[in-house]
Amino acid sequence: MIVTSFISLILILLTVVIHYRGLCWVACLSKEWDTRNFFVPPILMFFIALLHLFEIIIYAAVFYLLHEFTDLGGFTEKFTPHAWNYLYFSGANYTTLGMSNFYPTGHFKILAFTEALNGFMMLTWSATFFFSRAGQFFHEK
Repeated sequence: MIVTSFISLILILLTVVIHYRGLCWVACLSKEWDTRNFFVPPILMFFIALLHLFEIIIYAAVFYLLHEFTDLGGFTEKFTPHAWNYLYFSGANYTTLGMSNFYPTGHFKILAFTEALNGFMMLTWSATFFFSRAGQFFHEK
């Protein structure tokens, strides 16, 4: 349990740093582009979505590595170890959707709930960032 708690904290720190740097990059792009252009907000949203997908892939890779090479936890019997299942599980957790035919067992429960917490924070941060930038787009004449 200590190992998975430590891994969870490292993942939170890693994704917060990645997210911050990604949003800084998106903010720089939005300052350089002509914000009167209709396509700028959707393009920025696309880059933010890619940032979230990258973070989901990081979590999926950690679940894969821990599942394949340790005995820290696993999934219920309906889980088949394919890359898409790790990605699906990670995405469902990150977005706090939580819908799946399989569930984490053992110490993976700690990773799963910290991913959900982290994903919720990152999605909220992105929404706040985008709406603050989009507000500037719509108020410019």
